[in-house]
Amino acid sequence: MADNDQSQEKNQDPTQKRLDKAKEDGEILTSKEMFVFGSSVMGLIVLFTLGMFSQGILTGWSSLFAWDQAENLEVLRIFNAELAMNLFLIGAAIFAIPILAAVVFTQFVVGSGISVSSKALTPKLSKINPLSGLKRIFSVKGLVELVKSAAKIIFLISIAGTIIWFVMPKIIYLSSSSLSDAIVIVYDSLMLLIGSLIGILFLIGIGDYLYSRHTWMKKLKMSHQDLKDESKDSDGSPEVKARMRRLQMAASQKASERAQAVDNVRDASVIITNPTHFAVALRYAPEERDAPYIIAMGKGPMATKIIDEGQKHNKSVVRSPLLARALFFTGDIGYDVSEQLFSAVASVLAYVLQIERGVEANLPDPELPGDLMYDEFGQKL
Repeated sequence: MADNDQSQEKNQDPTQKRLDKAKEDGEILTSKEMFVFGSSVMGLIVLFTLGMFSQGILTGWSSLFAWDQAENLEVLRIFNAELAMNLFLIGAAIFAIPILAAVVFTQFVVGSGISVSSKALTPKLSKINPLSGLKRIFSVKGLVELVKSAAKIIFLISIAGTIIWFVMPKIIYLSSSSLSDAIVIVYDSLMLLIGSLIGILFLIGIGDYLYSRHTWMKKLKMSHQDLKDESKDSDGSPEVKARMRRLQMAASQKASERAQAVDNVRDASVIITNPTHFAVALRYAPEERDAPYIIAMGKGPMATKIIDEGQKHNKSVVRSPLLARALFFTGDIGYDVSEQLFSAVASVLAYVLQIERGVEANLPDPELPGDLMYDEFGQKL
């Protein structure tokens, strides 16, 4: 019972497969405070950049209120209103586009990318259920978020009040300064205020990121049973894995037998090739066995070894692609040639015998049954 409880306890770090599944479900790591920090930084950068063009911007804005021709007052009013709206939209875009880019970049940094999940986009009735909404609001998590928001607001207001108190002497005497000096003072004070608040937001964002990551990882933690189930799903059932091991062992054993059989090529009567993709060494000794049988076979590098070994011992090498593939895919080392290939093999042996006796002869095309013609992948032609 204790072992079962321990196996059900979620205290193991999530696997990569679990993380990928969470990303597919839309459960990605995110931090609202880091978004606030990222958008605030970009807003400060845009504001700082616009500050270098403040004189031109103010001059252009003031021109909208310069109506020097009373007879065209109605036309100028409509024209200037439209121009003011266009300027306002352009200004909003100047702020909105960089801030949107900053939010996307922040998510890439914080959450390792953006995930578009169809499951997360699927409408859920629980999200629009008032009772579920009230439960979320008055839950422990909702209370924690409320306390965090209130504490953040109080802290930021305190920092902002301190900075305003610090720059207050300069602000009091703005009325006695020129317009350009007043703009510089307000701009510097604003930069100081926003920069200080952003520094505080960065510290709050780091804390929120660490807390969000801890909560996210805790939610994705797995039990020992989860790890076993995932391993079983990934690798298959024990029966399938046992069968795969048997097949691997059989393939390994067969490859080993074929490698050892290369030494038997010295006893071959003929080697039939394709010309290098396949090689099958046959031995025909009527005093030993009634039918010709395979003593070595292989393809690729193993075929090359068989051919080299045969040439080393002055064995006849006959090129017959169809027959070589038929022997390879229908036979095995130590087994007799298929009865359906007796005629084709006999014609090759007769040709080799004539060549070895010094008689000029032509190799006839071996006649093979239609169902024993294969391509190099073992598929029937």
